[in-house]
Amino acid sequence: MENSIKHTYHISGMSCGGCVTAVKNKLSTVNGVTSVQVDLAKKEAEITSTEKIKADALQDALKNTHYTISEHSAA
Repeated sequence: MENSIKHTYHISGMSCGGCVTAVKNKLSTVNGVTSVQVDLAKKEAEITSTEKIKADALQDALKNTHYTISEHSAA
């Protein structure tokens, strides 16, 4: 996809496949998000979007759940 941005975030609170589905569905509702891939083993979500999305907007999508999202620190 042209002009797409991929970013990987750490997700805490996931413990099963149902968690993966819930996180994916919630994050997919954020404006600008075009795809979400969630990895339970790594506790990560790779989000592809058409624009830079603030972590606050992503956390808002997870509001009223026990999941939290945070940006990976730069290595």
